[in-house]
Amino acid sequence: MLRISFIYNPKRNQDIGLGSRIRYWLRLPFTRFALWCGFINIDYAYVHGDIKRVKIGNNCSTMNTLFNVISGSITIGDNTLFTHNCMVLTGVHQFLNGQLASLNNPPQTEVPNQGRDIIIGNGCFIGSGAIILGNVSIGDNVIIAAGSVVTKNIPSNCFAGGIPAKVISYH
Repeated sequence: MLRISFIYNPKRNQDIGLGSRIRYWLRLPFTRFALWCGFINIDYAYVHGDIKRVKIGNNCSTMNTLFNVISGSITIGDNTLFTHNCMVLTGVHQFLNGQLASLNNPPQTEVPNQGRDIIIGNGCFIGSGAIILGNVSIGDNVIIAAGSVVTKNIPSNCFAGGIPAKVISYH
């Protein structure tokens, strides 16, 4: 996983070496420019697959989120916030008779290329550690509780949580 940390907190780590300090000061103008352009925490996201299959709206934060776009595309609306360690997964593995499809005779496609799209609406909040599995749609202004696993569509203006995630209340 690619991990880039542009900003460091000197109060948390007092023993930063000279090389780290030089890299920090060299990257600082680029970081400020990216923040001015509207990129918020995008450096902490990881995309597994073709990055062109991820469409992120304006003013979104993807704090350390994993996007798997092997089996579909991911569309995220404006003003959506992902908290730490979320996973948005389109990928799925095919099994035949208890074996991976690629191990059967004749070998078959193990991972589909399309059909497991994920759509997340505007103004959503995805809690820490939430997992969103492929072929779902999440409406606008939805709050997903921390640690939830979303396997079915979630309507707009609600709070959902649990494993699997269910609507708990509407707002």
